[in-house]
This record gives sequence, structure tokens and C-alpha cells, in this order.
Amino acid sequence: MVAKISNVSCPIRAKQLDQIAVLSYLDIMSPTDYKDQRLSRNEARKQISKIMSQYPENVRFSRHAIKELENDELTPTDALNVLKSPDAKINQDGEWENGNYRYRLETSHLLIVVGFWNDGTGLSVVTAWDKRKGGKK
Repeated sequence: MVAKISNVSCPIRAKQLDQIAVLSYLDIMSPTDYKDQRLSRNEARKQISKIMSQYPENVRFSRHAIKELENDELTPTDALNVLKSPDAKINQDGEWENGNYRYRLETSHLLIVVGFWNDGTGLSVVTAWDKRKGGKK
């Protein structure tokens, strides 16, 4: 049997095709879509901690976030330290903007805004600023 997956033909057995169908179904039916479903502040904080401990390679920075960090004489490492910090808090509920929920994670000096990947295995830093410099509110 030859299956066509993503416009690429590859020889596979019928049993493998059934397994792919099951995996696809499970993937579609995952209980939480982290982009489209608002998490509580506590759930969002736990998800950030999980990503930082299990999938740290899945943290991305938008161009805007990099620019804002540079404007405040900060680096992506500063933002990563906030993501890892047990003292960082999410003090507001997630906000829906541009197709996903975003969460503000903050310490006394730095605030970063993150959005989760659909499957919850990664996050994107959307923007960040140094609160001491009177950045965004």
C-alpha cells in the first residue's frame, strides 16, 4: 500500500496507516488548545514552568520583543531568567489579542508578554519591558 501524506508518497503498511490516523485523531482531539483557550493565571504560570523545564528549546522571541529588550538595554537572557524565576507572577488574566491569549509575566523590574503554542510545548515572547524605565502599562 502507498499512502499519500502531505503530498509526499511513501510506502507504508496498512497497520502503520491506522496508527497514523489514530495519532492524528488524538492530536486534533487534545483537551487543551493553549492558544485559543484562556488558562487561569495559575495554570498559565505552571505551563510556563513546564515549558522551561521540559522544552526550553521551544521558546521564541518576536522581532518586536528583541527590539523592546534592546530599547531597555536588556537581552533575551534577561527575559529567559524571568521565565525561569519562581518569583515571577502572572497578576492579570490572559488577554485575547491577534488570535491567541497572551499572559503578562512579571517580576519587580521586568515584564514580559507570552503566548503559548497550540500544543502547549512552547511559547513566544511577544514583547517585554523594564518597568523601572516607565515602559508600557
